[in-house]
Amino acid sequence: MVRYDLKKGGVSVAVKNHPIVYNSEHYAVMANDVIRGKQGMGLQEAKLLRLLIAQVAKDDKDLKAYTLKISELAEFLNIPKNNLYRDVRGICDTLLQRVVRVGTGDPKKPWKIFQWIQLAEYDGMGKLTLMLSNQIMPFVIELDKYFTQYKLEKILEMNSYYAIRLYELLKSDEYRYPDYYEYSMEFLRQFFDCENKYPRFNNFKERVIDISVREINEKTEFKIRKIEYIKNGRAVVGLRFYVEYLEIK
Repeated sequence: MVRYDLKKGGVSVAVKNHPIVYNSEHYAVMANDVIRGKQGMGLQEAKLLRLLIAQVAKDDKDLKAYTLKISELAEFLNIPKNNLYRDVRGICDTLLQRVVRVGTGDPKKPWKIFQWIQLAEYDGMGKLTLMLSNQIMPFVIELDKYFTQYKLEKILEMNSYYAIRLYELLKSDEYRYPDYYEYSMEFLRQFFDCENKYPRFNNFKERVIDISVREINEKTEFKIRKIEYIKNGRAVVGLRFYVEYLEIK
């Protein structure tokens, strides 16, 4: 068992690592501010990060470091083991650089940006240790309102990061609208981290929206019956999703 000394409030705190639990029935629970924040990453990074978040227990008071076996992780994510062994350094490098931008509701300080994780270490013998950042802690621990939760199984079979994100967005709003969900194009482009991708709407629709809707309809409790495109002249300025629920949550 490895112990890490991490700084918290200027004080050195010893953190021991814990084995990760691979259970698709576990829930990933995040504050809505994080769900709706701007974030971007690769598909497997997204699944790995949400697996890590799903380890956080409701009564946890602090964050923990978790150790993952690469072979078990590959099996859980249903990808070839060699891919993860080959790419583990890149995964660690990129995860440490990934950030989320959230709004604060304070016009004087309208947003803040922080990292998802503070520690990534590979032991060279098939084990990876990860720890969420201290800044993310208020958004995953002791949440009592304005949060979203879903079972990992809902996203594990998805082949599109955008599908995961749209599913999370719909989950965060599922009790807000009885019949439909409406979002501006400005919000959606920022939400999907696509301000500079797919500038033509048809490309954005094909590469982001259509793929996401197809996966959500096939693999989740949501059924998106139709999408209305809100226009200002010829420009699409918003999307309205009409949604049914196929199971009792």
